[in-house]
Amino acid sequence: MNFENEKLAELVLRSLEPDNEHLPEGLKLDVKRDGRTIRFRIYSRRAVSSLLATIDDILAMAILVLRTVKAAST
Repeated sequence: MNFENEKLAELVLRSLEPDNEHLPEGLKLDVKRDGRTIRFRIYSRRAVSSLLATIDDILAMAILVLRTVKAAST
């Protein structure tokens, strides 16, 4: 995911950290920020539906952070 700036990328990254601490068995998430880019590596031995749910959670959290930042800046 690419963001407008490094600060916004860091906010999204930090917002995801609590969700990534206790993942279900068979699921591993490696997240790294490089400047304004966040890279996700998802390793899953679970059903495809579980993988899709994980991706959906990541996107939903990123969207929530972006909307919150936009609302707070107006």
